[in-house]
Amino acid sequence: MTALAGYWSLDGEPPARSCERMLQGQALYGSHRAQCDDGILALGRNLFATLPEDSYDRGPQRRSHFRLVADVRLDNRVELANRLGLPFAQHGHLSDAALLFEALLTWDAAAVDHLTGEYAFAFWNGARRELLLGRDILGLRPLHYHRGRNFFAFASMPSGLHALPQVPYDLDTEFMVEHLALLPRSGPKTFFREMERVEPAHLLRVTERGERSHGYWRPSRPSGTAASPQDYAAGLRSVIDQAASAQLRGAGSTVATQLSAGLDSSTVTATVAKAHARAKVMAYTAVPRADFAGPTPAGTIANEWELAAATARNYSNIEHVRVENSGESPLKWLDGNFLYQQQPMANLTNAVWGQAIHAAARASGSRVIFKASAGNLTISYGGLEWLPQLLTGGRLLKLAEIGFDLARKGTPLRLLGAHALGPFISPGAWRVLRRMHGKVEDALAMSAVSRTRTAERERESKRRRIDLADRTLGDPFEARLSALRRADGGNAYKGVLAEWGLSVRDPTADRRVIEYCLAVPAEESVRGGVPRSLARRAFADRLPPEVTGFRLRGYQSADWYEALDRARPEIEEEVAAISRCAEAAEALDMDWLKETLASWPSDWSQDGVRDRYRLGLLRGISAGHFMRKVKGTN
Repeated sequence: MTALAGYWSLDGEPPARSCERMLQGQALYGSHRAQCDDGILALGRNLFATLPEDSYDRGPQRRSHFRLVADVRLDNRVELANRLGLPFAQHGHLSDAALLFEALLTWDAAAVDHLTGEYAFAFWNGARRELLLGRDILGLRPLHYHRGRNFFAFASMPSGLHALPQVPYDLDTEFMVEHLALLPRSGPKTFFREMERVEPAHLLRVTERGERSHGYWRPSRPSGTAASPQDYAAGLRSVIDQAASAQLRGAGSTVATQLSAGLDSSTVTATVAKAHARAKVMAYTAVPRADFAGPTPAGTIANEWELAAATARNYSNIEHVRVENSGESPLKWLDGNFLYQQQPMANLTNAVWGQAIHAAARASGSRVIFKASAGNLTISYGGLEWLPQLLTGGRLLKLAEIGFDLARKGTPLRLLGAHALGPFISPGAWRVLRRMHGKVEDALAMSAVSRTRTAERERESKRRRIDLADRTLGDPFEARLSALRRADGGNAYKGVLAEWGLSVRDPTADRRVIEYCLAVPAEESVRGGVPRSLARRAFADRLPPEVTGFRLRGYQSADWYEALDRARPEIEEEVAAISRCAEAAEALDMDWLKETLASWPSDWSQDGVRDRYRLGLLRGISAGHFMRKVKGTN
């Protein structure tokens, strides 16, 4: 991975010193520094070597009046080189940044249509005095920018831009409120005032006159041509094998994975073990404390060890490691997250076991850790959004047939009804139904956002056509694509690399995997009345039957509330500190937070209690801590 920096001087001021400041501001993310200066534009990068070809990286790429800096891992190097007509004798000695440079020189902006992998880049055309910035389809490499009165600057992480005295170090409170209100992230805004991001799957053209952003990724819907169920399953196996094999580049002789009882992590772990048979695979499973027998939500299990172990036993090169909850405070990692990820931490309870796995993986000598964060939207998609599509399409017999099969195989009727009828129920009626079943009314009801801002957020959600009532969508393709487009893991991945020296990789987020899964008819995901049917069939060749047949969900950090109980005095201190930050006190509902502390529960079994404390309270504390750190409030 690489930390990028660039400074375009629009008034003749030499740019090199400013670019150097930006690189120094991102020293956490790479120690091998290089830059070039064209008089009006300086480009630079800090390299953190994670790939064999990084040894050939000499810094910004240069040819004629073209320049490039790139934070990139190409997962289709050979295919790309073949399209470019480059023999192995040539491309075998090119860094990924140099190979991307060849693609941009050949196809200009259309190069992104040929790329598979993770990337953020800045491509300068000196003849046109134009800068092209781009990011991969899920935003797994970060890229931020700022236009000042006499300059344009970009950097991988906010600290690069904040190294410039001309860039204000301040909060964008409005964006923080949207974050707290759980509105889907869209547009270029960030948590910092006057700092924007290049959106995932977008290109940003920058000239002296301004910037213009446009999206470039338009995956295909399922076509009318159907293959056999066996062919769809074989195709899914093929693309996930291809993705995992490509992402093993640079992994070394020991590689780490996160392994739970679920289909996604089990598939990734098994596929990595199969593809990397001569290496040791350290598979880490997070479990609650020993003898934990506390309440969990319906349809979940607290301890996933036995099912995870069933997968691990299938592969002689897997060393299965139990990561037991240490009972640490969920607030422990807030300061570190502020330093490394430079954004609020989304899930404090999962951070406890997540960071424990990172520490264990680093101690094992692993340089790469595999996860399966996109799996629910790709390889193991459930398929229930197909039901309302059948209804609107008038295919009532098909709806009755698949609904009967799903119910017969154990899908609750309430869940079937919610998916089939949800898009046609008014938001008000939907909220009533959720209350009747003990669920929170909508996204705002579980949020610590200031209640004076609630009406504003509701108006904003209507303007952007966001359904705060969280009704099911009636189009499986759009439902998945919308969720994928909201992803932006760049800061988080960069933070894990800086803090733990681990390159995070996710085969379920591979572009080929995503596009294949989106193009498969939704019927394949519920074939035979079994949700996630495609994944269960496709990976029966590498997973034990108890895993492919598992119908419950693992409840991560099941004993989270025990640590919360112990951390109550620390939480009260943090809420008091947040209240002394004017911006935080204005964005957050401090009365709600204080009332939540005052009405501390003794029974943690109710959904409403879990939502209020695990989601509302901790998410509010995470946001408030971030705000007070930015404002320098003690």
